[in-house]
Amino acid sequence: MPGKLELSFNANKLSEFPLDKEVITIGRKNDNDICIDNLAVSGHHAKLLTIFDDSFLEDLSSTNGTFVNGKSITKHPLRNGDVIVIGKHELRYINEGVSTGDDDKTILIRRPPGHGSHSEAALQTEPSDLNASLEKENIDSAKLQILNGKGAGKELPLVKPSVRLGKSGAGVVQINKRPDGHFIVTLDQSSSANTLLVNGEEIGARAVKLHNHDVIEINRLKIEYFLSN
Repeated sequence: MPGKLELSFNANKLSEFPLDKEVITIGRKNDNDICIDNLAVSGHHAKLLTIFDDSFLEDLSSTNGTFVNGKSITKHPLRNGDVIVIGKHELRYINEGVSTGDDDKTILIRRPPGHGSHSEAALQTEPSDLNASLEKENIDSAKLQILNGKGAGKELPLVKPSVRLGKSGAGVVQINKRPDGHFIVTLDQSSSANTLLVNGEEIGARAVKLHNHDVIEINRLKIEYFLSN
């Protein structure tokens, strides 16, 4: 089951937070899931993405940075016992069931020149302890097909528990495989250039279930989600 965070200040435990949502934000402003009222903490400081039993921490371009076990991080897969320092507070990650395997794979999809920093999109899988035998055959047959650019027509079977889509070197959105279907969620909303559209509609911070022939648009790249026969 997903882990939890124990919040402490000067070695005194203040509270704990179960990681029961796919995306949890941390910051000084009241609209965060974990609100830390300290001037050393940015308004929206960091966020956690939880996929099944695994959690990934990302710094949201905070002023004072985010640290894990004393090291500054941008993005970091959490392990049981990791200590996150945000401002003057500590958050200890507790999850004895977290996966430790390294099952990473990156596929680069090159697009036509002339698009500046958006010339490449990466599909990246993340590790997970998901039991491989998901029940519905139509979910197991799901694929992504690139609709435009130099890679038009290229297909990627969605056989992994999670797949990340975005610019090379920077994850933008992630597709997670669940027993009842595939769900897409935005990883980085810090820039308007990272707007994610599904069938022409912005999905914001929601996790949205994908349906056959849905069209995903990210950084001008169009990708179709479909279930093969």
